[in-house]
Amino acid sequence: MDSTSLSKLTLRVGGFDVDMQSGELCNDGEKIRVPDQPFQILRLLVERRGEVITRDELRQQLWPADTFVDFDRSLNSAMKKLRDALGDSADDPTFIETLPRLGYRLIAPVEQQQPRSRRWMWAAVAAVVVIAIGIVAALRFSASTGPQIHAIAVLPLANLSGDANQEYFADGMTEALITDLAQLQEVRVISRTSVMPYKQSKQSLPEIARQLNVDGVVEGGVVRSGGRVRVTVQLIRAATDQHLWAHGYERDLSDVVTLQRDLSSAISEAIHAQLAPSAHAAQRVNPAAYDFFLRGTAALGKESAEGVKYAITYFEKAVAIQPDFAPGYASLARAYSQLAYSGAVAPRESMSRAKQAALKAIDLDPQLAEGHTELGLVHFRYDWDWRASEQEIPRALLLNPNEASTHTAYATFLRIMHRPAEADAEVKRWHEVNPYIAKRAEGFIGSAARYRTAGDYPKAIAEMRTAVQMDPSLPRGHFQLGWTLAEAGQIPDGITELEKSVQLSPKNLRFQARLAWAYALAGEEEKARAILAELNKHSAHSYVSPIAIGLVHIGLHENQSALDFLEEAYRDRDFELISLTPGSTFKPLRLEPRFRELMRKIGLPEA
Repeated sequence: MDSTSLSKLTLRVGGFDVDMQSGELCNDGEKIRVPDQPFQILRLLVERRGEVITRDELRQQLWPADTFVDFDRSLNSAMKKLRDALGDSADDPTFIETLPRLGYRLIAPVEQQQPRSRRWMWAAVAAVVVIAIGIVAALRFSASTGPQIHAIAVLPLANLSGDANQEYFADGMTEALITDLAQLQEVRVISRTSVMPYKQSKQSLPEIARQLNVDGVVEGGVVRSGGRVRVTVQLIRAATDQHLWAHGYERDLSDVVTLQRDLSSAISEAIHAQLAPSAHAAQRVNPAAYDFFLRGTAALGKESAEGVKYAITYFEKAVAIQPDFAPGYASLARAYSQLAYSGAVAPRESMSRAKQAALKAIDLDPQLAEGHTELGLVHFRYDWDWRASEQEIPRALLLNPNEASTHTAYATFLRIMHRPAEADAEVKRWHEVNPYIAKRAEGFIGSAARYRTAGDYPKAIAEMRTAVQMDPSLPRGHFQLGWTLAEAGQIPDGITELEKSVQLSPKNLRFQARLAWAYALAGEEEKARAILAELNKHSAHSYVSPIAIGLVHIGLHENQSALDFLEEAYRDRDFELISLTPGSTFKPLRLEPRFRELMRKIGLPEA
């Protein structure tokens, strides 16, 4: 019987009933779910039972060249799903035999089933009619009421070049796609920090989707060759492993931004969602400038002081080559802001450059969310212009509602403004778009720091203890827990945790200063002054935050010396001054006129 005839029959394959027309697999009357591609492989194997079907034949039949180029990974995954459904083993097969480097062969017996009764056939026809009506209704409903996918994750694009030195390019393209898709209306898009841990993950897509709480997954690969780039992606409904859409794009490197926009637009159409009307227009970009931009993005993602410095160099080269490249200026602003936050340089020096770059980004592209985010953070951390900050950060969230870092920055701003309910709403949104980090130690540390800023020590301590239990090797966890315990009056326990942070990160001067402060509170003056001497020695040849030194003087009850350093921090525009509230570390200074004048000049609201 030829394959055309077979395609209309229900066949008995081993102990399974295979309906070649409907694509159903049953065992003793129980339907077994098999995704579409694995079933198509089974169909081909059944139609040519006993023959070898090569991998190349499967590629041509099921993976056309213009859909998805990571063929080996997709085929291996599909074969595993098919074998799992059949209860088969690659090592000791009873259904499908693997011929290494060649292909596959069906070895199970195939028999034709007896014709079904006319009564069953009429019931089936009726069922098909009902289902068809339901499908039409569902399509009308989905087209008229909103997206078919409500939460989506873009997994790290595979580097298909075979060159490990091109990883930065694949990672940068992943982040660019996430940034574009983040502007989708009514769709939650998972942040870069939550998807990058799944790079080269062996977990199944449904399992990854469950962990990230999404119903759609985008995966694919990218290769750059000469002056051209090719990106191929597929969109999958996670629950059913159903392929919703797949396509490949190839462009000159100068059109890579257009490629990204076309790709994000196609995905938005596939899930019946709309990109924000404010989405910035694509532009041609100099290939060398874009390469520096991606290198800078990769360096910034390392989250280290050295990485930030490399990122600044790369971004400056990018905008020097192409002065009208707005994303380059926005990323440069972010890098300068992070440099100041790291404590490696005086904030006045770095944040003024961050402000210039952010303003330039907005001037070039007023609809670029990242530019408004960075300008809002400059107003918040450096200018202490609360009104301007509240204009820029919400503007950024309107343009890109899925940017995790903007939500957490706004939450911190709202807590300092004594608006806890609004801050909690932003934290909740941050958890939704950053689920991987939110469930890790870093997420608990971030939420605990916000609780401490608000003076809620019990919640802050509980969150910090959870973080330390999850990752005892993380210095920042012990530092934040020790700081919070000591500030809450549990000084011996605080010292224990702060000592652990210094042991894990001995070169961190901020950690050392906080430990000296705690020693002073505990009456261990000799230990406190030994660290203070080291901080002063270090400040002679490199930047040390005046607040770090002032903290130790507060612990030693040397209020006037402490105020000298706080006033120096004010001249430096040190970002830590935004936590200058009378109910925290600075409580001993609350009645000092100089302290109250500082509070007035910074403009912090009264609790």
